[in-house]
Amino acid sequence: MPRAISQGLEHDLAEQLSALDTRFLLAIHHGDVDVQAVARRLLAERGIDGTGRWVGFAPAAEALRI
Repeated sequence: MPRAISQGLEHDLAEQLSALDTRFLLAIHHGDVDVQAVARRLLAERGIDGTGRWVGFAPAAEALRI
């Protein structure tokens, strides 16, 4: 990924993460939260597979190994 795009993405993500509860951010920082597992569960709950395509709830959960 070109550096300019990754910096823009990093800024956008930081902006989104700024709304998170401090305790959750600390848990992420200390490795107490499996952020990838949380992301997989949230994507499955939206019916989205690992490529960002809507596939439906059950297929997304299967594809994401939920």
